[in-house]
Amino acid sequence: MLGMSPMPFENDIKVYGTGIRTWQFAQPLLDKGHRLCLVCYAVPSAYPDGFVSTSFKDYKYGNYSFEYHILKKDDFEDKDLLLKIAGEFNPDCMVGCTFYPSFIGTKLKNAPGDKAVPLWADLFGHVMAEAQARSCIDKNDRHLFHYWNSEYNIITGADIFSCVSARQEYATIGELGAVGRLNTFTCGYEFTRTIPCGLPSEKYEHKKRVIRGENGIEKDDFVILWTGGYNTWTDVDTLFKGLSLAMDSNPKIKFVSTGGEIPEQDMKTYPHFLSMIESSPYKNRFVMKGWIPGSEVPDHYLEADAGINIDRDIYEVRLGSKNRILDWFRAGLCVLTSNVCELAELMAGAGAGYVFEPGNPGDLADKLIMLASDPEKARTAGKKGMEFGFSQFNFKKTTLPLQQWVEDPKMAPDRGKESELFMGRERALANLDRISRNQEKMIEERDKRIRELEGLVKRGLPYRIYSYFKVAGRKARAGFKKSGEKAGHGHHTKDS
Repeated sequence: MLGMSPMPFENDIKVYGTGIRTWQFAQPLLDKGHRLCLVCYAVPSAYPDGFVSTSFKDYKYGNYSFEYHILKKDDFEDKDLLLKIAGEFNPDCMVGCTFYPSFIGTKLKNAPGDKAVPLWADLFGHVMAEAQARSCIDKNDRHLFHYWNSEYNIITGADIFSCVSARQEYATIGELGAVGRLNTFTCGYEFTRTIPCGLPSEKYEHKKRVIRGENGIEKDDFVILWTGGYNTWTDVDTLFKGLSLAMDSNPKIKFVSTGGEIPEQDMKTYPHFLSMIESSPYKNRFVMKGWIPGSEVPDHYLEADAGINIDRDIYEVRLGSKNRILDWFRAGLCVLTSNVCELAELMAGAGAGYVFEPGNPGDLADKLIMLASDPEKARTAGKKGMEFGFSQFNFKKTTLPLQQWVEDPKMAPDRGKESELFMGRERALANLDRISRNQEKMIEERDKRIRELEGLVKRGLPYRIYSYFKVAGRKARAGFKKSGEKAGHGHHTKDS
C-alpha cells in the first residue's frame, strides 16, 4: 500500500486528511490478517527539518504489526527503491491510497520484475476540481496541466478506483469515458467504488483543559471551534462576516481555531482571514492558536460547543467530503456546516447536525445565535452526530469494497489492450499525415509542370516576337521622354 504519513496515531504537529485516509484503508486489512507493506510519503510540513527516510520491517502499533517505510519525496519517487521494496515483499496486489500515492503506483503496476499485479487507485476527492479551486486562489491556470497529467496517468493505468462520494464516482466515470476506458472490453465492468471518509472506533478521552479558563474564555461562553487547514475551498469571508454578526448579537460567542495555512497547497487563505480579524472590533474574541500538536486537538473537540465547517460552493466541495466533520462526530461535538458536500446532505437528512446556506453570512449568524441561545440543542445534535458517525462511517463499514477486492484482486478487462478510440485517433493522425504529404507532392508536381510550360512558351515564336516588340516599345518611350525634356517640357501630361 502506497500512502501518506503521518497517520493519526503518530504524534506529529500536523495530521492531514491524507494520513487519516491511509490508516482508514490499512487498519481493516490488518484486522483481517492480511500481510501489509505500507510505503508512505512523509508530508514535509508534518516532520522536523532534516527528516530522513525511515524503514521498519516490523512496525508495532497496538496489536498491529506491519512493514512500514516513511519516505521523503526523492525516495518516494525513486522507482528503483520502490521496486526493490516491492520485490522483497512480493505483493499479490497494490493499493494507492489518495491521489499522489496512486500516481506513483501507476509507475509500478507491473512490479516487481515481470510479475504484474492489480492496482487499486484511491482518488481522494476530484483532483481537477481541486485544480480549479487552486487556480481561482492563485489567479492563473498554471497548475492545470500538472494536475491533469497526473490524473490521466492514474485513470488510464489503474484497474479499479475508489472515490469519497457517489457524486465523485460519476465524475470519475466521465473521465474514464473521455480517455477511452469505457470500451468493448470493459462493458459491464464496475470501475468505481465509493469509500467515504471514515472514523476509527475508539472514542476520544479528555486529558487536559485547553479552552475554558484560557485566553479570556469563560465557563459559560459558547465556543465555536475550527480545526485543521484553511484550504482553497474555505470561505473565510462568509465565516468572518457570519461570526461578526453573531458576536454583535451575543457577547458570549467566542471563536477558537487550531490549524492554519497549508504550505504545500494554500498560503493565502489563512493570512487573509487573520488580516480581517485584526481590524475587527471583536478581535479579542477570536482565539487563533495555529497548528498545535495532534495529541492536543481532541481536547479542543471535547471542550467546545460546536464545530464549524465552511465551504465555498464549488465543484471541489460538491464532489468531496470532510474529515473534520467525522472527527467532531467521534467526539460528540455539534456540527454546523455549509450545505455543499454529500456528507453535509446526509448528516442533515439524519438530523445529526446543522447546515446553513453557503455564501450566506446572515444564515450562518442566525444558526450560531440559535445554538448559543440554547446550548442544549447543540449537545443533543452532538449525541446524534456521534451515533450517526460510528454507525455509518466506521473504518470497517466504509472500506468493505476494498476488503472484498483484496480477497481476489483482478486486473481490469482492458489491461494491456488499446481502446479503439485511441486506435482510431492514431489512424486518423496517420491519415492526416499521409494526406498532407500527398498534398505537398501534388503542389510540387504542379509547380514543376508550370515551370515546364513556361519554358515551352518562352521558346516559342509568338513569345519571342512579343518579347521583341515589348523591348522596342520600352526604348521608343524612353526616346520620346528624352526629346520632350530637350524641348523644355518639365513633365509629361496625358496628352503628350
